[in-house]
Amino acid sequence: MATLPLIEAPDWYDTIRMSDGVTLIHEPWIKPFFRCNMWHVRGRDRDLLFDTGLGHFSLRRHVPLVSERKLICVASHTHFDHIGCHHEFPERCVHAAEAGILADPRNEWTAAGTYATDEMFDRMPQGWDTARY
Repeated sequence: MATLPLIEAPDWYDTIRMSDGVTLIHEPWIKPFFRCNMWHVRGRDRDLLFDTGLGHFSLRRHVPLVSERKLICVASHTHFDHIGCHHEFPERCVHAAEAGILADPRNEWTAAGTYATDEMFDRMPQGWDTARY
């Protein structure tokens, strides 16, 4: 495999305002099959963040929108590419059947052992090491 160009943390995430109060957040350097659509929805009293992506770079640090106000973080399911940054948020939810996985996200339970490889990237995130993910 050819060496892919490296993407640094500040350039990893992209945000697209879809409508009033609804923003799509995604990681454009991940191939579409592996890419998670994260949704930020502005609420009256707090915001909603639906899924948190791969987690290689801090979502809270690099997407100011998700740290401006109190929010609740919801996982659609517990695959590695949907819960990567859930640990960054104090209030998180997931279906009860997957709560144990969110609390202890082992590679064999989150599909990371099978799919979290160099081949999922169009551009490599700086510092990525498949063996350590």
